[in-house]
Amino acid sequence: MLSTKKIKASPQSPTQLVSSSSADMIASNDDILTLILHRLPLKSLLKFKTVSKHWLCLITHPTFRPHHNSRAISGLFVCRLSDITNPKYDFLNLTPHSSRAPFKSLTFIDDPSGIKILQSCNGLLLCCSFRSNRLDTTYYTYNPTTKHYTVLPPPRHSSSGYYSFGVSLAFDPSKSPHYKVICIRNYDPELLDHYQVEIYSSKTGPWRPSGRPFVAPSNVQFENGFFWNGAIHWVSDWGDSLCFDVEEEQMRDIPMPSGDGDVRLYRYFGESGDHLHLVEVYGSDNLQFDVYEMERDRSGWFVKYQVDLNPVAAAFPEMVRGYADPIDLHSYAFSILCVVHEETDEGSFMVLHLPNKAIRYNFKDNSFRKLHDFAPLRSGVGVGGDSSLEFEYFDAYQFIESFACV
Repeated sequence: MLSTKKIKASPQSPTQLVSSSSADMIASNDDILTLILHRLPLKSLLKFKTVSKHWLCLITHPTFRPHHNSRAISGLFVCRLSDITNPKYDFLNLTPHSSRAPFKSLTFIDDPSGIKILQSCNGLLLCCSFRSNRLDTTYYTYNPTTKHYTVLPPPRHSSSGYYSFGVSLAFDPSKSPHYKVICIRNYDPELLDHYQVEIYSSKTGPWRPSGRPFVAPSNVQFENGFFWNGAIHWVSDWGDSLCFDVEEEQMRDIPMPSGDGDVRLYRYFGESGDHLHLVEVYGSDNLQFDVYEMERDRSGWFVKYQVDLNPVAAAFPEMVRGYADPIDLHSYAFSILCVVHEETDEGSFMVLHLPNKAIRYNFKDNSFRKLHDFAPLRSGVGVGGDSSLEFEYFDAYQFIESFACV
């Protein structure tokens, strides 16, 4: 006959009892638990969603807002030149700690044409079919943090033979959990400078026309729009540029900084940290330039930073391109991928693309360091015909960690 022994449970110490009691109290109090969850990083919150149905409900509730900088840029996706079905993306990590790339190509849905990024906006990506004409393009919104996506219905004009000049995303999580997509299409195939705005809302659904047709110069870059201060902004090669107020649904002119000559030679245009920046560089041998920032009321621009890249060219001589000229002149190979506005000016910086690499240039002290090495170009043709430069500002897309629903 087998003998059995009774094992006495060891009594808990008073400290253990207090700790257990405190944990039970927090777990049963939604207000305290929510305050704690608010202060956790997004990566931890993604893991804690699987703890229980109760925690999942708290974290995914529409009123839940993590306590972190919702505009902090964690990295940049840059699209490699490619003729394959799905574009490949390099990831430039901009945080002090190591981080894996959220993706190398977009495969969240099986699109036979492949998928490319059109725009990034406060944590969401606007994407579309890679190899398709303007009449049958499929558009998507995608959150690379949560991996959730939405297939947008085709714009109203798609079946009518009209086509899009540009599609832009408008999303401000500090004001609303919903986003809008703005499409600029041709109004009449016979009138090349007449356009119509169409709007898709994640809250109300279908595409709809907005306002009356409008006239705009053909040099407005509708394919490269940026959302800032409640409006989509587009630059033009000369004259005033345009913005579309998303709430009031009004198209307005915006002034531009004065430049040398009639044609504007801008090297960068984009938004960061709720600030809109522009860089104009006149002359390929010019390594000194200003970074402009737009006034909040859109009345004009002011010089935010002054840049001198001569020390960068001295440290990276591969930037220098010689002219076939008896006078020893040089041009310099670089492009600006992103101006990153941090919470303090001391931390703000610029991401530059040099031949086969990216560097980080700090505005405050003019210091710089290498961020990333790019694989050599296969095509042999890059930015402006320079075989060593592959990207410009419209090839770089911000990665901002977000819980936003799509």
